[in-house]
Amino acid sequence: MSAEPAANPSSAAPGARTSRIECNLDNDPRLLASVETIVAHAAGRAGFPEDAQREVAVAAANASREMAVSANGSAAATTRLIVDEFPDRLELTFESPGALNPEGMRKRLEGNANDRIRCESREGGVRLTLLKSCGAAKSGSAC
Repeated sequence: MSAEPAANPSSAAPGARTSRIECNLDNDPRLLASVETIVAHAAGRAGFPEDAQREVAVAAANASREMAVSANGSAAATTRLIVDEFPDRLELTFESPGALNPEGMRKRLEGNANDRIRCESREGGVRLTLLKSCGAAKSGSAC
């Protein structure tokens, strides 16, 4: 796992990423709890209210489960998780080998606490991106 230190959000250029966390997780269901914890931590650091932190963390855990199912059967399957923090949003990206229908995965995840979901096939795998905006940040205040 790697993490770039967070820049001072007030000194960051508008729209510039303020921090990044990257993890490569083995396809092991016991690691799902760590995804939820990592995302909740990033959401808290970004200033999301507590209930929004929980919602985005649960959405990330659901996405992680979907990716584990998509990678099922891949011998050395790992899921790559990237959490990018921006002044106005969090972007969660999951990459995993697999042949699951990306459109079906996107539809199953739409009911979760995300503002936008992108799911696409990429070079023998699946890439899923969840975007959660921080509504208050758009008005110039902290999340």
